[in-house]
Amino acid sequence: MGVEQWAKASGESQITQIAGDQYVYEPGAGPGPQARLGLPDAPAELVGRDRPARELLALLAEGGSPVAVVAGLAGVGKSALAVTTAHRAVELGWFADRVFFLSLRGYAPDGGVSGPQAVQELLGHLGIRDTDLPPSPHGQLALYRARLAAYAQAGQRVLVVADDAGTVAQVRDLVPAGDTHRLLVTSRHRLVAPGFAARLIALDELDAEPSAQLLAGALLRTWPDDPRPAREPEALAAVAEACGRLPLALTVAGALLAGDPGLPAAALAGQLADARTRLEALTFDGGDGGVPVGVRAAFGLSYGRLPADQARIFRLLTVKPGPDCTTGYAQVITGESGDIRPKLAALVRASLLTEQPVGSERWRMHDLVRLYAQERGEECAEQDGRDAATGALLASLVLDAGRAQRVLGVIGRAVTGPDLPSVQEALRWLDEERALLVEAVGLALDTGRTDTAAELGDILLPYFEVYGHVQEGEAVARRLLAAARRAGDREYLAIRLYDLGLVLMTAHRLDEAVEKASEALAVARGGSLKETEGKALNLLGSLYRAQHRPVEAGGALQGALEIFRASGLRHAEGTAWAEAGQVCVDLGRLPEAVAAFREAGAAMREVGDRHREASMLEQLGDALRQAGHREESLAVREEALARVRELGNRKREGWALNGLAAMLHADGRHEEARPRYEEALALFVAAGDRQGEGGTLHNLAQLHTEAGRLEEALAEEEQAIVLLAGSAGAGHQASAARGLARVLARLHRRVEAADAWERAAELSASVGDTREVVRCREEAGRLRAVRGGPGPA
Repeated sequence: MGVEQWAKASGESQITQIAGDQYVYEPGAGPGPQARLGLPDAPAELVGRDRPARELLALLAEGGSPVAVVAGLAGVGKSALAVTTAHRAVELGWFADRVFFLSLRGYAPDGGVSGPQAVQELLGHLGIRDTDLPPSPHGQLALYRARLAAYAQAGQRVLVVADDAGTVAQVRDLVPAGDTHRLLVTSRHRLVAPGFAARLIALDELDAEPSAQLLAGALLRTWPDDPRPAREPEALAAVAEACGRLPLALTVAGALLAGDPGLPAAALAGQLADARTRLEALTFDGGDGGVPVGVRAAFGLSYGRLPADQARIFRLLTVKPGPDCTTGYAQVITGESGDIRPKLAALVRASLLTEQPVGSERWRMHDLVRLYAQERGEECAEQDGRDAATGALLASLVLDAGRAQRVLGVIGRAVTGPDLPSVQEALRWLDEERALLVEAVGLALDTGRTDTAAELGDILLPYFEVYGHVQEGEAVARRLLAAARRAGDREYLAIRLYDLGLVLMTAHRLDEAVEKASEALAVARGGSLKETEGKALNLLGSLYRAQHRPVEAGGALQGALEIFRASGLRHAEGTAWAEAGQVCVDLGRLPEAVAAFREAGAAMREVGDRHREASMLEQLGDALRQAGHREESLAVREEALARVRELGNRKREGWALNGLAAMLHADGRHEEARPRYEEALALFVAAGDRQGEGGTLHNLAQLHTEAGRLEEALAEEEQAIVLLAGSAGAGHQASAARGLARVLARLHRRVEAADAWERAAELSASVGDTREVVRCREEAGRLRAVRGGPGPA
């Protein structure tokens, strides 16, 4: 490496010797003025980047890294971070005025500034006139290195900010020797290459709060009295989300709002809500003849750099619904014969894809990038084989979902085998891909594959039912019902009406469920569809029972049983026996209830449905308890819990623990009941099950009330009521309201207790439980009639 040496020449001439070559500058023709501190202005405000700013500043400090690369998606704010941090380093006195800025235009169509051109430009910043430059790129590089060495020898640090590099070749020659100087590079690519040692800072989109702050700041800097940030915070947050929290998109949205002071933020949020036109909407044309600013153009420069095979993968990844894609499904969609990971990793290096978390084999596109890739994919649909890719993905999902369903045994006997996943593996896959599977039903319908949609829906709905995924079940059932109505097939329509009614019952929306079940029954009877007629009657029996209409429930269930027995549908017969048993419990006919539950359990054992067999055991245990068979009921409940644990259904396990704990509680075995309630609570919290969490807290509150721990019980009942609102039926909410009333009464807070009893009465009335309505109102009246005594009147 050349070292710069200075020597006295004749007169005022100066000699610079580099690698053995001497360059003599005559008086008046020596080094020109240096363009020191040539940084652009820093942005007015850098929000949401505290952590990467600290990390980058540490790299620029002494003891940091000679080379740092800030990489990320177009428009993510790389230059803003680099320039702001460089200004901060100058403020700290680290580089004095020896800071030089280069715009490399690495993604320009002409390829931007080359490595030798970058060196030549820097030499100009360092005061070397064009006429005095060494003639060869090698000589110019040697001179650049010699100048940096001279600064280092003098103890003077230099910072070079190379903005918008597209390749390592553009910046490799700029790398300073030693540990004195710093090269700070920004690039859309994660610049990695042999012999190029750089510390990488990868920028992602902003978090929600700083995104809204960036928008509000853009408005208030233009219009200090703009009322929209204070008046429409939710709308600004919605705009930020539609922008994918990408700084460039946020800046464009801010300019659109600032350019039209009368435009409500809610109106812009509405415009951006349509994904089909969002990229077009995120374009700002100032009307001054300049080039419009927008995210589509920025993404286009990155996309234009992709090799053809990577560009095809980039486009086809959008065939799969949802925010991410596994390596396996990427292989299926693209039809790549070899290992696809290196090509996916190349898209990561181009900041068009991320692996989240690293090593997970799950690849995610930013929302706006996905829209851009989808646009390009639709343009190239025929050459890419997009329709075939869609079919391959759906076929793979049907196969994988079917394998998982068979392993779990949610509609029959579970199967095992060397080529099948374990129960835990199947559950993990279903949890990871649940959102994709729901979207896949819609994808199949939208692309005219109704049979595939029906097949996938029939696989998924029993899983959603057994494992308590009500929201997903409703989404699938509604899409399939809409398709059935369009198709005009009576059998298909009756089945889909039944499916939706079943989901709605699970969601405690009883009136709507009765409506769908009744329509299913009418359609089935009109088409002589006996099996669907039996299912509709069975569902109506369950719904009538939930509405406290036992006589109607019994009649519907009797009709269902007759159809199922005549048709040899043993599994369906078992479910009807279970519902009939519950009606018998309600009517106080306990021996008949026990017999019905035993028959239901036998049916489930015969068909190998372990999930529903466990449920039948739970119901049998409760009926035995009410019939006075306490020891047998506990044994049956313990058996049910063991079965549920084997199945790996954590929500069901929580409810099984609750049922067993309730029995122990009723027997006064509080020390045995409490740990079971607490174990159930932990399961529900981990699963995010608000209904289960609220119900268990209510049960714990009852235990603590009896133990005299009233403040603890009060907190649990209050939390239970919050959790159950919107997640559980009115009957469950009424139970928690009654528990709260009892605790408040024992705390002598009679007015609040009476209010809680009134609330319980309202909830009970909404489900037709007239007996509870009367009792709750009597309790409220008794408390309001009390005068005097301790506590508020």
